Amino acid sequence: MRKILIIVSVLIIVITVLTSLILPNYISYTVYNYLQNDMQAHAIQGEVQTHPPFMIASGQIDSIDYKADSAVIGQTEVHDLLLTGSNLHINMTDLLRERFTLDRAENIDLSCTIDAKSLEKLLLQKINRLHSATVNITPQIVTVKADIPILNNNIAANMSGYLYTSDGNIYFKIAEFDVENSLLGKISLNTKNDVMLLDKSKLPFGAEIKSVTQEDNQISIKASAHKE
Repeated sequence: MRKILIIVSVLIIVITVLTSLILPNYISYTVYNYLQNDMQAHAIQGEVQTHPPFMIASGQIDSIDYKADSAVIGQTEVHDLLLTGSNLHINMTDLLRERFTLDRAENIDLSCTIDAKSLEKLLLQKINRLHSATVNITPQIVTVKADIPILNNNIAANMSGYLYTSDGNIYFKIAEFDVENSLLGKISLNTKNDVMLLDKSKLPFGAEIKSVTQEDNQISIKASAHKE
């Protein structure tokens, strides 16, 4: 009888250590790696919480709460990334492969910002004609000053537009596009090539864009997901 009690006590201790320390740390490590490797996140902080702790062995998580100074979604550099979720159930088989896969989630919220510097980089990638862009973001409009190389000369270009969403993606609509120099004067160019700023398919956990807000010097984005 005493041996049985000792064995049971040891098992209880092992299970307690496993569910209250090792598993939460391993899950947190997996989330950290996902953010770092898949989203190129920097300065990551966060935690995983489950009560009672033994429920985590079945894949049940009460909440996750992570933030990062910067990350990359698709080709878009974002800042002030915040990822939270509640009443989650993760795939334990995938977890053993160091993959964080959600089978169910009551709610997942993601928020981030795109600042002027990040938007500059993205527009230079998307619009090959632009060089040395400078972006200014206000609640009403986005303006871009750049150079366009033509016949070995740099011609000043001024562009303005606004953001909109379509099919769950975020786009920059070019409303005006003018070039000007001493020889050509001012010329307005017609362009209908809207620039995709954020591809919904690149959002984590199948999240969908809920709001996009132009603010002073940045664009604020909120997304969420619900998995049944």
